[in-house]
Amino acid sequence: MEKTQGPAARAAAEVRLSAGHPMHHLIPDAVVQKHLLLRTAMERLKGYTIDRGSNILDMHSGINVEGRLIHSGSHPRYSEFVEARLDLAWDRLSAKGPPSNWTPKAIEEAILKVENELRQTIQSGSLKEPIIKVIQEERGGRVLTGKKLALLELSFHGESHTT
Repeated sequence: MEKTQGPAARAAAEVRLSAGHPMHHLIPDAVVQKHLLLRTAMERLKGYTIDRGSNILDMHSGINVEGRLIHSGSHPRYSEFVEARLDLAWDRLSAKGPPSNWTPKAIEEAILKVENELRQTIQSGSLKEPIIKVIQEERGGRVLTGKKLALLELSFHGESHTT
């Protein structure tokens, strides 16, 4: 994160993580595993990983964060939204020639552009339904409020809350 967002962003993220905010992959693992652009990156970019700082955003878990985006469970509609952005990036690169002619720098820049667009979209609050669902439910005596990525139900006790 320090490389892509700067030392202040890293320090701020460390504070939020220590407060228990879950990590969110801007480009989810399920998308990385199947999208041609990301598969190309895994093959051609030395050390490419979805866990790199530019692809990570820490988000609230949802307790008393009314009106803010939260991370809780899987998010198929958000993944579809991401796939559409990656399809556009693939098309822009394809207009320059076949994948075998793409430089690692061009691939990296295309992915960074998508990651930055996703980060800005989430942080600005401009995601709309059906990608998000406004929720307010009581769980275990605590009120869970916020806007959840994707139209999905709260996970059952014991399920993972990672991407």
